[in-house]
Amino acid sequence: MDTSSIPGLSPLQSRKRSAILDGAKTVFLREGFGLATMDDVAAAAGVGKQTVYRHFKSKEALFVGLVSSMCAQVGGLLASARDEQSDGSPEVELRELGWVLARSLITPDNLRLYRAIVAEAERLPALGQVFFENGAKVVRAFAANILRERFDESTAAMRAATFVQLVLGDAYLELSIGYTVPDVEARFALQIDEAVAAALR
Repeated sequence: MDTSSIPGLSPLQSRKRSAILDGAKTVFLREGFGLATMDDVAAAAGVGKQTVYRHFKSKEALFVGLVSSMCAQVGGLLASARDEQSDGSPEVELRELGWVLARSLITPDNLRLYRAIVAEAERLPALGQVFFENGAKVVRAFAANILRERFDESTAAMRAATFVQLVLGDAYLELSIGYTVPDVEARFALQIDEAVAAALR
């Protein structure tokens, strides 16, 4: 995981932090928050437990850091997709955004992360806030930027929120609770078609 944008870290510290987050991803997504230990994370990262604590003061802080890092990865994919489609019509850009979002969020790791967030959000309010600020809010902002080509700011924001919900739809809900979704690409194709049509209507 790229941590090069964190100010104040030396190259060695950045590498260790990245290794810790990779180890945390392996452990938290395999064991869940409750069963994961800092010893497990340290072993998976190939560092000492005190090194983990120097970067993250608690298991809770490490989990929040992991959520922020994984959200940033999805945000990077969305930004790249927007750059590639910068000369496209709003319909083209929204469709590409919808596919990048859907394909990113339904990976096994991101589904496991979402389940872990839902399980712990009530006990760790900061977790839900980080997920919303670095995940849902960022995605809506990308969609709103596209929609501002056609609508005023408040309308674009409202339609962006609806767009994201329609893109994910029932297929994402079913996958999130472990339900097998047959023809998942076809399901998302229909949902994305509806999301784009509703956003631009």
